[in-house]
Amino acid sequence: MKYRGRIFTIFIIIILCSLFLIHHYLYMNDHFPYFETVMTITLIIIAWWMGTQYDKVQFQQKELNKFALAMESSMDGMAILNVEGEFEYINNAHANIYGYTRRELFHKTWRDLYDPKTSDWINENVIPLLITNGAWTGEIIGVRKNGEHFPQQLSLSIISKANGIVCVVRDITSRKEAEEKIHHMAYHDMLTGLPNRYTYNDHMEKALARAKRNNQQLAVMFIDLDRFKFINDTLGHKAGDDLLIQVSKRLVNSVREADIVVRLGGDEFIILLENITASQSKEIAERIIQAFTASFILQENEEFFTSPSIGISIYPYDGQDAETLTKHADQAMYLAKKRGKNNYQFYIHEKESIVDRKIKLERGLKKAIDNDEFKLYYQPKIELSTRKIYGVEALLRWEHPELGFVPPYEFIPIAEEIGMIIPIGTWVLQKACTQNKKWQSKGIKVKINVNVSAVQFEDSFLDQVKETLHKTHLKPEFLGLEITESVMQNIAESSVIIQEIKSIGVKISIDDFGTGYSSLSVLNKLPIDYVKIDQSFINEILTNVNTALLVKTIIEMGKNLNFALIAEGIETEQQAEFLIQNGCHYGQGFFYSSPLPADEVEKLLMKKQV
Repeated sequence: MKYRGRIFTIFIIIILCSLFLIHHYLYMNDHFPYFETVMTITLIIIAWWMGTQYDKVQFQQKELNKFALAMESSMDGMAILNVEGEFEYINNAHANIYGYTRRELFHKTWRDLYDPKTSDWINENVIPLLITNGAWTGEIIGVRKNGEHFPQQLSLSIISKANGIVCVVRDITSRKEAEEKIHHMAYHDMLTGLPNRYTYNDHMEKALARAKRNNQQLAVMFIDLDRFKFINDTLGHKAGDDLLIQVSKRLVNSVREADIVVRLGGDEFIILLENITASQSKEIAERIIQAFTASFILQENEEFFTSPSIGISIYPYDGQDAETLTKHADQAMYLAKKRGKNNYQFYIHEKESIVDRKIKLERGLKKAIDNDEFKLYYQPKIELSTRKIYGVEALLRWEHPELGFVPPYEFIPIAEEIGMIIPIGTWVLQKACTQNKKWQSKGIKVKINVNVSAVQFEDSFLDQVKETLHKTHLKPEFLGLEITESVMQNIAESSVIIQEIKSIGVKISIDDFGTGYSSLSVLNKLPIDYVKIDQSFINEILTNVNTALLVKTIIEMGKNLNFALIAEGIETEQQAEFLIQNGCHYGQGFFYSSPLPADEVEKLLMKKQV
């Protein structure tokens, strides 16, 4: 009660004075007690003042008790220091944070809780601000009793009347660890622990600034794993992740300590090498390739192999900024892919000639059909056990009047880019069906397969196939279509189109299996008839144990999923024997016949066997 002391005191005085006056009238029978009355009033005033002081003391004591309870209950360390820096009050949390008892801390000063360097910094920087502003808050490093350094948030406030300082300490070790973890997750790849694209961009800008300032070179290596997607799809994502982790370790072990290995995503890596020459870059690239010659041990302790395709760009010769250098390293990597994979290539300065060549190809493609520059060659498709020819594949060739022979892998992407792939595809389909009808008129009954671009496949392709068959009078059972794995990117739409084509009697094959977007589990959802094993696998079935195992797995899974398998690129009898023994019944390749003009392949078709 706020006025309890005052009311109680006055009440006692009034009772005493009343008793005194009553006693005076009853027993003394004297005159009115003026003096006694004045004394009574005076005593009442004195009593009121004394009660007020009592209430103030009681209130202050309660407030002090509440403050002490709050101090002791706080999770933060709280202490009061005198001007000499000695502790006058310490709560339990403060002692616990530093690992001392309260008794031990009372014999220390604040300087004993920090290393000498930090103490000096506080004296020189914090104390002046504290005196000026009356308060200071910041993050510094404290030292526990056991010598452990830890991050803390320190708040200081001056108590002017008491001539002291209130100190509040919070241990922020957990927060700092969480922040560090979040920062690491933002700037590092979660799977491999390598720096990610954001870290690369940051380091690249700083590295370029140093290279410009010091007149030094730096190199960017763009690395892509060969056939990683096939391994990932065939063996599962867990095995693919395990492979990426092992690859990351080999890359780190193959470069210098100061070099930065970055995972961009998927199976793409970048290495940033500062203060380096082209010859030194070459040595590191060779070291990386050598590191990949050893097998990778994945699931169930089985050996698997992969190889790197490496592109290299050099500052300042191949670019002055991060984007250009990275792009040119990427282009060099694709050149390594084209030159057989498992090698490295430097960026080639042929920008103007490349542009000129591309312009010539673009212009030439628009006139190639009218100028009769396209030719179809035909490669026999063989039943391996009997060597009988059961079909042919129509292959497009372009003889440019100025540039000579242009490979399909060069002009097909350009044709897709400029919108010429549709008329070219229409020409190929029409020409192939017409040729097959001519052979039939000579008594040659054979199925002809035509390759179809992903762009062509999406553009009213069913109507085009129906119209071509109608014009050439070729029955659908004598036409087969080979679509690339890129068609599988939109599996729902592709499935509908494939089913419609099959409904008219045309067979469907997936070409170059293992190099693109599909896996056997995906193909199982599509109404296809044949799967063609890419020639890059066939090339290694006798020299690479892992590749041989992969091909066996493909053949076995193909049987289980009711796909007929066709091996591409058979070049030796030993390869053919391997395929026959492992259950692959169909194939094609230079061992049997190279692609031939219509009149030459016709002679083989008349024999019906190679």
